[in-house]
Amino acid sequence: MNPSRMHDTQWPRYQVFHQERPDRPHANAGTVHAPDPEMALQNARDVFVRRPDCVSLWVVPSDQILSLTVEELDRTGLPPESDKTGESQPYTVFVKRSQLGSHAHAGRVEAASPEQAVRKAVDIFGGEDALVWWVAPEALIARTEAGEVGSLFAPAKDKHYRDQAFYHTTTLMRRIREGAKENSFDSAQESSFDNAQENSFDNTQESSFGSAQEDG
Repeated sequence: MNPSRMHDTQWPRYQVFHQERPDRPHANAGTVHAPDPEMALQNARDVFVRRPDCVSLWVVPSDQILSLTVEELDRTGLPPESDKTGESQPYTVFVKRSQLGSHAHAGRVEAASPEQAVRKAVDIFGGEDALVWWVAPEALIARTEAGEVGSLFAPAKDKHYRDQAFYHTTTLMRRIREGAKENSFDSAQESSFDNAQENSFDNTQESSFGSAQEDG
């Protein structure tokens, strides 16, 4: 059920949510590893805000996100209520609505447990196009502040960035391979030409030697 429980020695993993414009929802951009939420925001800025516009970033500990897919919903139904329920608190809901899309912020629900939150999320933010629901305690989401937009994101716009297409790596490698083939072909031709010359020289010598013997 959890989207990212990994047994490794790295720093904790955080899911990153990126907002391009104030009228757009926060959408999942990927993950970063960091020792704490503050560093996770800095790492997210460095990784995901080099080219696209950005007005806000959220980071959420991956192991604090409860996930439910539409396949799980069809197979086993909604998760049962947890025995360990506490006080009701707000949960942020993210929904993925297309295979090629990302999880986007859909809203919030009040719940006493993650299981109850995801049940409410399916009920409120469902629909035929919903594929995956994520819920996370709102209190665990670290956010950039509105006043930090200039200092955090503006410098990234001035960084020289080139899309991978600008580097023409594929074309360069093809040219290198073609050059290697041409060099190999040229070397083979030169070798054949040298062998032919040597054979011709040897034949000439043998012919001259044979004539000299006959004259003698």
